[in-house]
Amino acid sequence: MPLSGAIAFSSLAAQVSHPDLSGTWILDHARSDSSSFTPASATFVVRQLGDSMVLDRDTPGTGHMHLIYTFDGSARVNTLRLVDTAVAATSTAEWHADTLVVHTTSEAGGGSLVQRDSWWLGPEAATLRIRREATYEGAPIGSPTLVFVRRPG
Repeated sequence: MPLSGAIAFSSLAAQVSHPDLSGTWILDHARSDSSSFTPASATFVVRQLGDSMVLDRDTPGTGHMHLIYTFDGSARVNTLRLVDTAVAATSTAEWHADTLVVHTTSEAGGGSLVQRDSWWLGPEAATLRIRREATYEGAPIGSPTLVFVRRPG
């Protein structure tokens, strides 16, 4: 490939757009998988800002969490509330086509908790789905898909 073609291709690759996950999302408990990770209710307020995402998350039992992720694969430390205990969690986030994959590790209850969350929009961006695959000390502990509906406005 001539150098000019490589530069043009590189420039186009850098401009690939991904879905905008921004919005206020309400958990649709009836359409979500039942698991120990599925809260009775939840509201996620997502603000996607260029190469990062801010998530304000409210769920009963864990309360409010303010989380920040960057899309370049670099590690970011957030504080998670797990069963009324605040733990430091290290996350990376990267786009895989139209799916945002967030990989989070933390120490909880004396063991290693690893979560891989895949976020994608449903038809017409009316739903947000988050598939969580989690292990504790290497043993699988759940893999529910949570379904959120966009709050109008």
